[in-house]
Amino acid sequence: MTETITVDVPRLSVGNELTDALSARGLRAELVEGEDDCSLHVSFADDERERLLDVATHAIEAFLAERSLPLVVQRADNGCVVRPPGD
Repeated sequence: MTETITVDVPRLSVGNELTDALSARGLRAELVEGEDDCSLHVSFADDERERLLDVATHAIEAFLAERSLPLVVQRADNGCVVRPPGD
């Protein structure tokens, strides 16, 4: 069974934005609206390869940022590519 946590959010718009932000980090977020509240049910993405790609991509981005290298990371062909922006 997949572990899930609940994150209470103040409004629907915040929940929508967080859903996208969490997805970029390899997490799945389901927005749940109540009568008076809003929350996210958050779990890891099912696909282990996607989780690995997300973690690797963010680690590479952090590496590039720490060294102020003028490069970006882009997903491609079951992996990712480090390249100059605009290429």
